[in-house]
Amino acid sequence: MSIRSRHLSKNDLGFDSRTERNRKRSINSDGSFNIKRKNNFWTEFHVYQWVITCKWSTYWYTVLSIYVGANFLFASLYYLIGPENIVGIEGEGIIAYWQCFFFSLQSFTTVGYGGLHPKGMLCNVLAGYEAFLGLMTFALATGSLYGRFSRPEARIKYSPNALISPFKEGKALMFMLCNNKKGTLVEASAKVNFSWVEKDENGNDTRRFAILDLEIDRISMLALSWTLVHHITENSVLYDFTPEDYIKKDVEIYILVSAYDDTFGQTVHSRSSYIGSEIISNAKFRRPFFTDANGNTVMDVLSLGDYDLLS
Repeated sequence: MSIRSRHLSKNDLGFDSRTERNRKRSINSDGSFNIKRKNNFWTEFHVYQWVITCKWSTYWYTVLSIYVGANFLFASLYYLIGPENIVGIEGEGIIAYWQCFFFSLQSFTTVGYGGLHPKGMLCNVLAGYEAFLGLMTFALATGSLYGRFSRPEARIKYSPNALISPFKEGKALMFMLCNNKKGTLVEASAKVNFSWVEKDENGNDTRRFAILDLEIDRISMLALSWTLVHHITENSVLYDFTPEDYIKKDVEIYILVSAYDDTFGQTVHSRSSYIGSEIISNAKFRRPFFTDANGNTVMDVLSLGDYDLLS
């Protein structure tokens, strides 16, 4: 066994070593898995998980749709029972229907302005059921909204590219990251895995995996930027790679960052990846922070990942 092969591991990430040349990246740059699941919808779907993780626009659209849809449903039921069973409704046809709708809004939200109120057993039972349903709906909406706000999330910004840069009389693989929101991340740690495709003994394409040793894999506070550096020595799996090999061998670099978030009081995690076309050879990152005229250290998050090509 060679020195470099001692770092090989195909079980660290849970990905299959078998591969196809047209395979897309396993982890997208935003940390989401690029994997389509084939399963029974009702077995796969979990309401709470969906409510907590869906986009904000989708969340508010769903809440508003349920609210409006429920009131149209009850307005139709009131109208079928008869608008005359609601004291205060005047007019007929569409005018009476809209007054039923506004009575439904008052019942669903338990506001009850007093201008409209039900009479008769059937209408009172329906109004009471709607009030109960409204209370439960708003309780669930409030709980899900709190769950979304209180859910810890690591907003780590990664440099758009990984670089092969000069380092210690040689070269190194580097990429940068920083905290992309206000707050403090402490006890941050990083793990980097490297994968590539090569021929096995039968001539078939096989995906290999290796853990990359980092110069610094843990820092006490992530206040500024953090440059993760893998020194490419004779012991590194990257030692024999040429700039063309990163694309030719379908390279993908996986990053997992963990840190303790003081705001939420919990450990948060972040994922990202780089593919061969996102690895720039013979380049150097620009420093994304500086000291201003008042002596303050300024972290320019927008410039994170800017680099210069070396001659």
